[in-house]
Amino acid sequence: MSHDIFEGFCWHSSIGIDSSLEGNKAFVTRIPVSREAMGMFITAGNNRLIHKTTRCLWELSADKKSIVPSFSSDVLSDEDVKAAMEGVVQ
Repeated sequence: MSHDIFEGFCWHSSIGIDSSLEGNKAFVTRIPVSREAMGMFITAGNNRLIHKTTRCLWELSADKKSIVPSFSSDVLSDEDVKAAMEGVVQ
């Protein structure tokens, strides 16, 4: 078993639909930082976060008070992936 968290990783953005709202779908684009919220993510360095369930890419906001999407699109371009990998030790 490899310990590389990026092995077999599916790259996609963080925009997701909150399925807990019955009949109403809402895009989640900002989450207040809390112990509960941070428990849903794995820290990936450089303020990047990976959602444990969806593997979506998020990050801490500049003021460190919110968790926000890393990218505005659901499909990442090559440039988006390169930007996400900046500063990641290989």
